[in-house]
Amino acid sequence: MNNAFLQDTSLSLQAKGLLAEILSNKDNWRIYISELEKRSTNGRDAHKVAYKELQKARYIRVVKISRGYKKGVENYVFAQDVPIDDSYLEYLKNYLEKELSTNSNNSTY
Repeated sequence: MNNAFLQDTSLSLQAKGLLAEILSNKDNWRIYISELEKRSTNGRDAHKVAYKELQKARYIRVVKISRGYKKGVENYVFAQDVPIDDSYLEYLKNYLEKELSTNSNNSTY
C-alpha cells in the first residue's frame, strides 16, 4: 500500500485510519461500512463522516450497476491509496459490467 494518502493534509486522521483499514484487506474484499464499524470502537456516525470525507476526496468511488428491469441496482465500492479520477472510474465501470455479463452468461442456474 502506498502511503501517499497518509501525507494528504486535507484528510482527517479518522479518514486516514478508515482508508488504511479498507486497504489492508484482500483485493477481492467487498467494502461494507457496517463491517468496518464492527472493527473499531468508533461509532457509526464517526465512520459515516470519515467515509463521506473519503468519497469527497475521491479515495472511495461507488459504481452503480443495474441488475435489470425491476431488479434494482447494485453498488460496487472501490478504494485506492490515491484519488480515483473520472476516467479511471469509467474504466472500472466498463470492466465491471463486462465481468458481470460474462459471469452471468456462464452461470449454471
